[in-house]
Formats: sequence, C-alpha cells, structure tokens
Amino acid sequence: MSSAALAYRLSSSWLNPNASSYLIYFVTAACNAKCESCFYWKETDSASPQNELTPEETAKIAEHLPPLVQLTLSGGEPFLREDLVELVQPLIEKAAPCFLSIPTNGILTERIVKTAETLATRYPRLRLNIELSLDGIGQAHDQLRARPGAFENLMATWRALKSLQPNHKNLRLGILTVLSGLNRGDIFETLKYIKGELKPERMEVLFARGEPRNPAAIQVSIDQFKEVNDWLEKESPRPKTLVDRIRWSLAEEKRNLIINTVSKNQMILPCLAGKKLVVLEPDGRVRPCEILSSRESRISNFKFQISDLKSQTSPNRSGPDNFWLGSLRESDYDLRRILRSEQAKKVLSFIESGGCHCSYECAALADLAFRPKRMFRIFLRSLLP
Repeated sequence: MSSAALAYRLSSSWLNPNASSYLIYFVTAACNAKCESCFYWKETDSASPQNELTPEETAKIAEHLPPLVQLTLSGGEPFLREDLVELVQPLIEKAAPCFLSIPTNGILTERIVKTAETLATRYPRLRLNIELSLDGIGQAHDQLRARPGAFENLMATWRALKSLQPNHKNLRLGILTVLSGLNRGDIFETLKYIKGELKPERMEVLFARGEPRNPAAIQVSIDQFKEVNDWLEKESPRPKTLVDRIRWSLAEEKRNLIINTVSKNQMILPCLAGKKLVVLEPDGRVRPCEILSSRESRISNFKFQISDLKSQTSPNRSGPDNFWLGSLRESDYDLRRILRSEQAKKVLSFIESGGCHCSYECAALADLAFRPKRMFRIFLRSLLP
C-alpha cells in the first residue's frame, strides 16, 4: 500500500464523517494466558466460544461495511480461532482496509506463522501488522502472563515471523509493551532489549488501564509514562518508508494526547469513539470503545460516574449495558443501522459532551487520524529525514 493510497482513503473518510473507518473486532474472548495487567480478564475467564460470530456471519457484516482505514483483530488471543483466515476474509475483501493489525501473545507459534503467511500471500497490497506483546524479559514475562514458557514461545514466533519477511514485503512486525505497576521498575531494561535484540519495525508502550486482573497493575503514574514516551521519541527506530513514518509520527502524537488527557483529567479532543471508531464483540454486540460499556468504569488512575443514561437490560444480556450500541445479530448484520439508532445517538451525545475521558490508545489514534488538520501536520513531520 502506497502513501497515496493511504491519503486517498483518509480523505474519503474525512469527507464522510459519519462512516466508521476503524473497526476493532474481538474475534474471541478466550485466551491461553492470564495476564496480570489484562483489562478484559472477566470476559476471558467466562468466554463462551459457542456464541462467537461465524465466517458466514462476518460475510453478512461485510456487505454493509464502508471502506476501512484500519481493521484490528483482538481478543482474548485472536489466534485461538482456528478459522481466523475464513473469519476475516470477507471483511478484507469487502471493506478493503489499508491496515490489518493482529496483536498476539505469541504462544501459538505454528498457527500464528501459518496464518500470517496465508494472509500476507493472499492479500499482497494489505499492510499486515503482527504485533507481539512483551512485558518483561525471560521469567519476568512468564510471571506477568501467568504462563510458563510464554517468553520462549514468543521468541520462537518472532524468529519464525522474521524469516517470512524477505518474501512478504507487506508484513510488518511490532512489539507492544504494557507499562504497569508490575514492570515499571524494569521497563527501560525491557525496551533496550527489544530495540537491541529484536529490532522490530515498530515498538510501542501502552499505559495500563481499566480494572486489571491484578489491581496493582494500574499503580503507575502518568509521569512514568511520560518518561517512557521521551525514551521512545529518542530511541525507537525511525522507519524507512513514508507510510511507516506516518504511523510512527501518529503514535508519537497519540502518546502525547494520552499524557495531556490524563494529566489534565479531561477530554482534550472530542472523542470519535462510536463514530469513526467502533468495537465489535465476539458475539456480535457493538460498543463505542473498549472501555465504555458499564455504568461505572475505571479508567487509568481516575474514575468517572455515569448517571445521565439509564441502565438497560434484556433477557439476552447480563448486567448494565447502557452503553452498548446494539447487536448485529438483532440488526440484520447492518452496522450502519445500529449507528443510526436512538441508542447510538444517546451514547454519542454523552461522549461528545465530554462525559468521559480516558487513556485508551485506539480512541486517541482515531481522534488524530480522522481530523484533517492534525493528520496534515503529522504528514509534514513524516517527510522530515
């Protein structure tokens, strides 16, 4: 994918502000690790694979999707879906995303490598980003993942994926690290190891958020995240291609936006979650973002109360779901129909009024990427040597 193709897709999205351009699809809630910093652990511990969307259903969903800039397959562990290629195929072929990103814990080496090779071969114009999660070195990583051997599995996966790259120029490899209260003391040692030993095209640090399995995970300050951000700006490898430099600069702006949001304890840019960014759950339910779904949500190191929308329940759902936008299975698999609903209007009104703010990276990314003035500035920075 060229920079011109990316610019065309972004400009088309800017001209259609009500069309979603960034879809995060949790393909499964199941996981083969029990990470201490996971904000999704309640879902993974109670995962019901029998309720997951099927490839036949994603084909129906794809018929109603607009062209996408970004498609992310998340979880749980996405590669636990043995039918992952079949599941995502209609989404790629109908929505034609510029980027397909798949974060993974790297444990299922053979399946990850086989799937990556299949997707990279079948869709040579698709920028395929496989992003492995590494939170420590050796046993420290295993302990944070509560999975003996996880580090060695990840390293084996990394080496195997690297061996694919000479024949697949559209395959990009990254390392994601969560900065938490559990690894903050070793974070720079970990980052230096990643840069020096793994040499990824992209390395990124996420700020622990939500209500993690181990509450100590969110005992980390925004000042510590700022120190990490300063290190990344100086030390992370600057990509060679223009498209990769645009993503690099965008990530830098995103981290700064998160720092400002948390430091000032307020929404800095009007959030586009539920509008340009949409999250799809394994069972077909839709929500505006990974954070906003319950009546009371813990975000990073602060809390907000939600009182102006009444809790809604239905026989098919448990607990408060006042921020669910709807269910694709109940809406003929038409995302546009859900986003035009009265429920969606109420949720978007709440978000746009500044009713919440958070450190959610994907929302921050969308807030920047889908604003022309911001992206123009980022594009100009990317042109610098």
